[in-house]
Amino acid sequence: MLCVLVAVTVTSSATAKRGPDGVTPTLSADEKALFAQIDHGYAWDIMLKQVYGWSVPNYQPWWNETVAGTTASHATVSALATEMARIGLSPGAKNGTYIEDFPIDGREDLGSSVTIVSPYTRTISPVHQAFKGVGTGPKGITAPVVNVGYGRWEDFVKAGDISGKIVLLHRAEPVFYSESAVAEAKARGAVGALTDYPYTAPEVLKDFGSAQYLPSIYIRQIEWNEIAAELAAGVDLRVRLVVDNRIGNYPTAHNIVGVIPGAVYPDEYIYLACHFDHWMTAAADDSAGVGSLFAIAKALKARQAEGWQPQRTLVFIAFDSEELGGPPDTYYDWCLGSFSHIVGQLPGGSNPEYRRTYKVWNDSQLLPAIRAERVGKIVAMLNMDVIGAKDTIVYVESTPDLTAFLLQCARDSGLTNAAKTYVYWPPSCYDDWPFYMAGVPCTEIAWWGPAYDVLYHTTGDVPAVVDPDNFRVSTLYNALALLRLDKMGVVGYDLNEALNVVNVGIANILQKDRSVFALGMADISALEAGMATYEAALAGTKTVLSLGGASNERIAHLNSVQRQTEKALLPHLFNWDSSGIPGWTGIFVFDTYANDLAAMNKAIVDLKLGKAAACATDLTGVTTMGWGQDVGTAAYGSLLEHMAYNPHLLWARGYVPRLTDVHREYMSLMGRGSDGEMTQAQILSSLIAKRAAIYEAVTAASQDLGSAFTDAASKLQEL
Repeated sequence: MLCVLVAVTVTSSATAKRGPDGVTPTLSADEKALFAQIDHGYAWDIMLKQVYGWSVPNYQPWWNETVAGTTASHATVSALATEMARIGLSPGAKNGTYIEDFPIDGREDLGSSVTIVSPYTRTISPVHQAFKGVGTGPKGITAPVVNVGYGRWEDFVKAGDISGKIVLLHRAEPVFYSESAVAEAKARGAVGALTDYPYTAPEVLKDFGSAQYLPSIYIRQIEWNEIAAELAAGVDLRVRLVVDNRIGNYPTAHNIVGVIPGAVYPDEYIYLACHFDHWMTAAADDSAGVGSLFAIAKALKARQAEGWQPQRTLVFIAFDSEELGGPPDTYYDWCLGSFSHIVGQLPGGSNPEYRRTYKVWNDSQLLPAIRAERVGKIVAMLNMDVIGAKDTIVYVESTPDLTAFLLQCARDSGLTNAAKTYVYWPPSCYDDWPFYMAGVPCTEIAWWGPAYDVLYHTTGDVPAVVDPDNFRVSTLYNALALLRLDKMGVVGYDLNEALNVVNVGIANILQKDRSVFALGMADISALEAGMATYEAALAGTKTVLSLGGASNERIAHLNSVQRQTEKALLPHLFNWDSSGIPGWTGIFVFDTYANDLAAMNKAIVDLKLGKAAACATDLTGVTTMGWGQDVGTAAYGSLLEHMAYNPHLLWARGYVPRLTDVHREYMSLMGRGSDGEMTQAQILSSLIAKRAAIYEAVTAASQDLGSAFTDAASKLQEL
């Protein structure tokens, strides 16, 4: 991925002072007063209630999973709404309550189990499944088990015939959800999968979604290793696998929304957000985020009681269905609460004709956004997801207009003193992304690293994972950013940074292919013209913005024009990374093409020199071939269709770059061709043609982004 860090990282030593104390001289009186009001014990208590349940804790947090549309979710919704009322927030949902309803296409687990039935009987427990299809039905399937390891090509070759068998599979990351391995297992005739997560502690249970390839159940590494050892010893194990789901279930999910109305600009909104639904124990993801949200809101209400008033309306929102929700046949099925709030609801809801409607769904048929009246009026959206985990790095992702502002907040709050901190664009796959789609300046803070990565979506994400100091400083950082955004008259967006984004992207693609903009290759003249128009308009308005306005009405006008400018430009800057973990990271619109051009150019040169093996290696660098090299034709086509060309991509629709398919060429070079191997001459001709298609894609992206810059420039003229 290509991301630009606008901060030199600051790493604390073992003796370095943590938290905001070392930077308090840069804080205003209001900021110091807010910091003093934040009750970090209250934030911790909210986190514990999210993990263990809002009633009497039973200290079996896995059983307190909060999945959209379930009974557990409804209980949490009620508790959160009650707490918002208790701390004094005003109802923020459109219906005059704290609870904003939206439909999802859900999956109800009617029963999941794994039982060894031969040569002895043993029930494997605990287990967990997140399969998005109907599954096996209540009777399940009974079949022999075969070990396919990490599910790479060589693993399947070694396993031999797996037709009619249940595969024992290590969940790895050649592609998100390990779907490439599961898709290949299905293509080879497997009927089910038992999966562990080999990177975490043996007693920890993982959970993650899976597409409709094979009924799959997660088991712990302990049991996985025991089964693998018996298979290696020649024991013929037979297992009954039950994955019994009801789909076509249309429960109602709920966002929880509270506000503090603004006293000067009540129709301008600043969002502070997290998500309350969760898999497994979820202390960091995102119970700590919920704790921060409520602690900041409670502190601001206390400040309001002392006489402080916000200028703008502050919106505190806990999203539902961030983890899972949405049509089973779309890859991009998370972030549904934020998607429904700002972009549009899933069509159909509980309508029994939903399936038929859904199959022809396109952009023109989206229902109106739940908060359509706020689009164009949101100053910024600050999102918190995966908060305060120990031994992690802080990643502050944002739209370009906020990076400089957020860096200063990170320094002044003590965040950069507490942990290695990166502040950079672009945003990625958290709940802020649907706001980005609507052209809203947005950001996300996440505490991540190898230590947390192995605990993500597992029973190991318990309160002990959250470092109290990290939790504290993360809360202070978000409180400071919220307060400073509210205090500004004319909001200090960095409107120039979008030009830097493009210049970095152009430099990157030129580094990968020096001839990319030569005559007959890609044409970026439309982009260059749009940038020039925008730059000229920006230069002409800098004085206007720096002077501000003599009245609230004038300030409101200047801010409205800035937001309309960003709305015209922002959604066109970034695409989704479709490589190793598709849908996880935002990238500049040229970046996939830059990556693929580098691989293709190398492959073409090597093949011209007769280096077939080197050419095959080069092709593994093409975006889809990180995982594509390990699957056959059927699995590759199925997964690519599901991941990139499915018409029902929800919040990813319009943001998946044109992908280059070199799978057949690679398989032919490796002697694996199943649909007719290509000769080297045919491969060379095909690669040259597909490289030309990449140039065409760069040209198309240039034209789209150039038009966006021109539109943004026209908005600036209204200042």
